[in-house]
Amino acid sequence: MLFMKRFMVFLCIFLMVSVFGFAQIDLQTVAIINLSRTETINVKQFKEYVSWETFQKALSTQNDNARLTDNERRQALETLVNLYLACQAAEKEKIIVADKEINQEFDKIIKDFTDGLAQMIGRAPTDAEIDAELLKRTGITRPALKEIMKRTIITQNYLGEKKQSLFGAIKQPTETEILAIYNDAKSKNGFIRPDTARIRMIVVPYRNASEKTGAQNKANELARQIGSDPGKFDETARDFIKPNSGYHTTEGFIYKDERIRQAMGAALVDAVFALKQGAVSKVVELPDGFYIIKIMEAYRSKTLALDDIYDLRDPRSITVRQFIASVELQQRYLDTLQQAQAELITELWEKGIVDIKNDIYNSITW
Repeated sequence: MLFMKRFMVFLCIFLMVSVFGFAQIDLQTVAIINLSRTETINVKQFKEYVSWETFQKALSTQNDNARLTDNERRQALETLVNLYLACQAAEKEKIIVADKEINQEFDKIIKDFTDGLAQMIGRAPTDAEIDAELLKRTGITRPALKEIMKRTIITQNYLGEKKQSLFGAIKQPTETEILAIYNDAKSKNGFIRPDTARIRMIVVPYRNASEKTGAQNKANELARQIGSDPGKFDETARDFIKPNSGYHTTEGFIYKDERIRQAMGAALVDAVFALKQGAVSKVVELPDGFYIIKIMEAYRSKTLALDDIYDLRDPRSITVRQFIASVELQQRYLDTLQQAQAELITELWEKGIVDIKNDIYNSITW
């Protein structure tokens, strides 16, 4: 019994020392920044920023297991230092961002995150659930995320203010430049629209095997009522709003493309492109339900001209010319942004004092 008491005392002391040790490591300074005043970045803050950058990488690569490389972690630290320098410079020159603006941007992110979580669990999540899921997915807390956002927004505003002349010099692409881009893309088989159809679908869904037979019977009944009559199809499609109709309707564009065929299912794509404009399909079975399809509009494959609509799915009806102009202008902005960022970072590092503690940095475990 005496041994067990001594062992428990030892265990408690060991755990306290371990926790205290980890806390001490998290509080160690990994970088010191001084442009107008001294600020420090500790290991915990750096790890939080790395977690956020890792989350962003996972989103962009669509890989939940994405991790930052050693070089990317080092770049993350330098980026974090840049944010601190820019915020100090903005503060010194009285370039202020209102708390309202920061809160609005932060609230947008939290709302999108909350809406996604609500869909996943089928109800409105509690604040505790939101915080737990945010920490699980991104590795950071709400306050840490808000701090990162605050510094990012201030830096963006400061960059825009200090490099206004660079951004003001960006020019719209000329007609000659647009034509050159178009001809270059055309020579490489660009701007080819495959066979395309605008379709309307009556969908009788089912969630599991026990609902499948009932859904199939309902779809077959609707198909018998419609026959091959396009008008009867439209009438039935409108009736989905009636109580307990058992089906719904949806509409959109579909392309005759192998990627689309794999994503949406060969049965659906093959059924669509076997029909002529105005025709109605038989019942098509897909993993989530039974479909009856009408071809609203059909477009043959063609190389798009400058004044053709670039993407039929886009309600703005942007032409190829407008699309090229928009993409080229965006690229010019991104090139200018990269130049402006590089210039500003060089200026801030020359004016300020940055001391990265490599011994601490190298001791961080990941």
